[in-house]
Amino acid sequence: MPNDERHYASTVADASLLSHPEHRTLFDHWAESRGDKVVPLRSSFDPLAFHRSMPRMAIIERSGTEDAPIFRYRLAGTEIDRRAGRDPTGKSFAELYDGNYLETANRTYREIVENGQAHFSQRVYPIGNDGSSLRYDRLILPYSSDGSLIDQFVLLIVVIEQNTPKKQSGSFSMFGGLRNT
Repeated sequence: MPNDERHYASTVADASLLSHPEHRTLFDHWAESRGDKVVPLRSSFDPLAFHRSMPRMAIIERSGTEDAPIFRYRLAGTEIDRRAGRDPTGKSFAELYDGNYLETANRTYREIVENGQAHFSQRVYPIGNDGSSLRYDRLILPYSSDGSLIDQFVLLIVVIEQNTPKKQSGSFSMFGGLRNT
């Protein structure tokens, strides 16, 4: 099935509704680092302080122009790589996604740039063309490398379930059906 025909649920929620402890901890750090600024400096984020979450985190950079921004994965955690079946590091959204998924991803990040707010959503990500998918909650936090322009984002996913013909769990493969993770 082409990616354009898949359903991608996305609900933006108030950050006070974050229920996962890793999301809450990361958000609280971001809010504290922000202080009275619109967004915190990227240098205020120390990945080592979140070493247990790093496999599910990504850092995304914004380049291009204001009218035509380009969003690119600067770094992606090992769990993101494994579950997606590819390493997005160094690749732009346009190189990774197409159709509605690409449009939604670009729109989401442009909105975060415009409003400077944390973004929480529940997503379904297609894996391959066999109907496989990954359902996860994600938190995206905007940062600035220079104190004025929002040009970096820290993303943290919490996987709810993965539906694939073949699932990897540690060093074991499991086949078929839905599995809560």
